[in-house]
Amino acid sequence: MAKQPSSWVQDLGRIVLLWGLAMGIAILWILLDQDVPAWDQAEHLSHSMNHWWTLTQSDWLSPEGWRHLWMLSPKYPPVFYWVTALVHSLLGPGSDQAMTANAFFALVLLIATYGLGRHLFSAQVGMLAAGVCLLMPRLIHTGLDYQLDYAVTAVVMVCLWSLTVWRDATQGFKQWVWIGVFGVSFGLALMTKQAALLFLGVPLLWVGLAGILYRRWGRLLQLLLGAISTLIVMLPWLSVNWVFQFSILENTNVRSAQAEGDPMLNTFAAWLYYWQDLPSAVSWVLLLVPLIGIILWLLGLLPGRRSPTSLNVTQSGYGWLLIYLLAAYLLWSAIVNKDPRYIAPYLPALAIFLAWGLACWSRLWPGVVWGTLGVGVLVTLLNLFPLGFAPAHWLASTLAPNAQLYPHPAFSPHVELITHVAQASPYQISTIGGLHSTAIVNQHNVSYYGKLQDYQVYGRQVGSRPSLIEKDLRSLSWFYAQGDINQPWPLEEDNSHAEMVRQLEQRPDFSLEQTWDLPDNKRLYLYRRQQFPVTVMVLPESACASDPLPRLNRVEAPAQISPGQAMPVTYEWLGTWKDLQAANVLLTWQPATNADNANARAWIHDHGIGLGTLRPNPIQANQTTLSAADINSDGCFQVTEYTATFPPESTVPGAYRLTGRYFSSADNAPSPLEVPEVMVTVNPQAAPAIPAENDLTTPMPPEIDWVTQLRETARFLPQGPGFLDEVFDPIGRINVYDPIQNYTVQAEKTLQLRWQDSPDSVEYGYGLALAQVLQLKVDAAISTLNQLAIQDAENPYVHAYLGFVNLYAFRPKSAQTALQPALELAPESAEIQGLSAISALFQGNLWGAWQKGRLAIALATPEN
Repeated sequence: MAKQPSSWVQDLGRIVLLWGLAMGIAILWILLDQDVPAWDQAEHLSHSMNHWWTLTQSDWLSPEGWRHLWMLSPKYPPVFYWVTALVHSLLGPGSDQAMTANAFFALVLLIATYGLGRHLFSAQVGMLAAGVCLLMPRLIHTGLDYQLDYAVTAVVMVCLWSLTVWRDATQGFKQWVWIGVFGVSFGLALMTKQAALLFLGVPLLWVGLAGILYRRWGRLLQLLLGAISTLIVMLPWLSVNWVFQFSILENTNVRSAQAEGDPMLNTFAAWLYYWQDLPSAVSWVLLLVPLIGIILWLLGLLPGRRSPTSLNVTQSGYGWLLIYLLAAYLLWSAIVNKDPRYIAPYLPALAIFLAWGLACWSRLWPGVVWGTLGVGVLVTLLNLFPLGFAPAHWLASTLAPNAQLYPHPAFSPHVELITHVAQASPYQISTIGGLHSTAIVNQHNVSYYGKLQDYQVYGRQVGSRPSLIEKDLRSLSWFYAQGDINQPWPLEEDNSHAEMVRQLEQRPDFSLEQTWDLPDNKRLYLYRRQQFPVTVMVLPESACASDPLPRLNRVEAPAQISPGQAMPVTYEWLGTWKDLQAANVLLTWQPATNADNANARAWIHDHGIGLGTLRPNPIQANQTTLSAADINSDGCFQVTEYTATFPPESTVPGAYRLTGRYFSSADNAPSPLEVPEVMVTVNPQAAPAIPAENDLTTPMPPEIDWVTQLRETARFLPQGPGFLDEVFDPIGRINVYDPIQNYTVQAEKTLQLRWQDSPDSVEYGYGLALAQVLQLKVDAAISTLNQLAIQDAENPYVHAYLGFVNLYAFRPKSAQTALQPALELAPESAEIQGLSAISALFQGNLWGAWQKGRLAIALATPEN
């Protein structure tokens, strides 16, 4: 009598047991491994921290909170971060805790692999496939790495399983249920990593073409239902972040491939890359024994070809698997950027195929199966835990080449580094500029450890552009460099990093603050600015006993300045923390006497007190959720700003005095501000405040605040696409210096009031629109641009900007209406014609989009 296959319940218990044993080994490895997260890992950890904090500390279920939740990760979909956020809620924040998120996906992966193997072949094959997944070196490495690949591998297998069961189902109800499961799981897979499409695209096309070929209209209707389910899952996130997806392909594919030296597609190496990687990904023992079993089975040398309980019930099972495997292999080989982890979602399907090969041995020589699995377990343990025994190391490296993954008890300076910087400015956020990015210390893991300390410290990469060295040095107060024990950088090198280190070493503005020794005889050097742009001092409560508060106690400025150059200025503020932290000020340097300066115009220096650095701050750009801050909100503080303002070149010579108003974030009604008497004379002959070029002995003047810089760059917007680099190149650099982009919030709030006071000043409107667009405030930006389109109606580009923002908001009809005046005013503009083509495409007007697109390309193509 043939042995009956085990039930789902029985095998599920076995899977949970195997999963528990594997997770126990993984937890032991994680506890032994003290290595710091590298670039990508730290970036994903930072995203998970932001999601956890937002989900637990904000009203994200409100409409605006819901939108901010989707904006947390414009580049990477958020499913993996949601699961990690749940882990953080249960276990607390930390990289080791975050790693346990992969445990959930491991269980999902094992169940889905078992389910697909059972459906296509047998329960035995399903269980063997689950076991092979636990022993594959590449899946082990991916599971012990905090990246998106293990999670997407698990969810893709759920998709393939549900799609396969739906394909083979004969009952209508079962078909509708499984296509619904597929639609939702496919949406979740794409919401884990967009690369899921490359694994499931060909199987979907295959079943779709089969439905058309055999006229299975009901099946096609079910596929449509699945597509709608997928879209429903993705639409909330995609509607906010769709425009960012176009840059991902180039950034993650072409640029990475060029940087890493991956083989080009016109070489055999590109198409054999993953084939040659198979022994490392699977191990020789799990690869050869099953393949030999399949060959012997096909030759009839092993029994079981007609046994429904041992091998395959679904005769097309291996064909379906081969379609999935070959499609995945060819598509990923066709992508220039190569990385073994990218193709991980095809490994569980390969595990089912190999499990089928193992099952071929089971009826005649079951010892081969158990021996193979036993050797696989031994090799896995030897590759995870060093024994210091040479024969064991040789065995593991021979049977699974390049699969060694020993835990690293590495020293990490990050906690001390972050603590040191945070203690130096406990009431503010700080940004550390990194001159060298390595796996041990880089901008991403500095930011991550800064988030672990109440979001106080952020890391950014600087020093790569020689033309921006001076700006980098003026804009940041902390820098780190990595180098040999005796010097932070090979100073004899002729590059921007070496030049920046030379200036940090020689300038009186900076000093070497502290060093930490790193592995491989390297050292981390931390440099500090002597005078921070913002300083905070705690005062007795009696100092804040008299009104009004906040109060501008002191203003220091040079007696004479030259127009068109930065003017150093010091502002000293007094007040309670809640008043200072939330206050924005409208400062105006206006002519001292109207009689003597009939043509004189004032200039402004609006900003938030503390230049947007006072805690608590939003945890990320374009967010409203605040970080934690253990600060007495009723305590009395003195905040001193060492900054610079910018009198335009057109400023008329003469005397100017300072006036001001202030308002809080909660109340946009400005109140008068008492200002100390201070007078500045604008004189074109005044000596500049900027030191001569290559003068390393004179301290650098303070940098112009970032709100002023935004306003100045916005002046180029009316000049059209040819000047957009003049806008967004400086903005991109400011975003490096201000990691939470708080300057855009300050600019929006202050410019709204300035424009209300002076509605004819369109430069305020352009600055306001730019600040709103940078914050992705679609409705507010459209409202501002609508008003600008009335005031600056003869400028075609304001209409083009309005059309673009409407397109971003999926309002193609409104975009076309906005673009019509632009088309009339500047019909020869390739950019405007291109926006019109996109608008037509979004409205389903394919012919119109084709015509306008051809015209746009023709206008953009230079004549020979």
